[in-house]
Amino acid sequence: MIFVRKLGEDEHQELRRMTRQAIGRVSLRAHMILLSAQRRSVPEIATLFDTSHATVRFWIERFQERGCHGLYDDPRSGRPRKGQANAM
Repeated sequence: MIFVRKLGEDEHQELRRMTRQAIGRVSLRAHMILLSAQRRSVPEIATLFDTSHATVRFWIERFQERGCHGLYDDPRSGRPRKGQANAM
């Protein structure tokens, strides 16, 4: 079984803040990490969030490597979207 490493107090507080204030998927990812720290299994977390086991494992491993900042999406490649000011 894979679980997240033992969290420091600062990390734990940051993850709790992220579950309340982060936007969209980042909040869910932070919640996944907190559940893993409570020794909830990957299948259990995947069921709670209606996602795959692979997705839960991916975010646990990414957190292990990068910490809280790793829960945010990487910048996407490609041309930036055009602004609304060009419409009309």
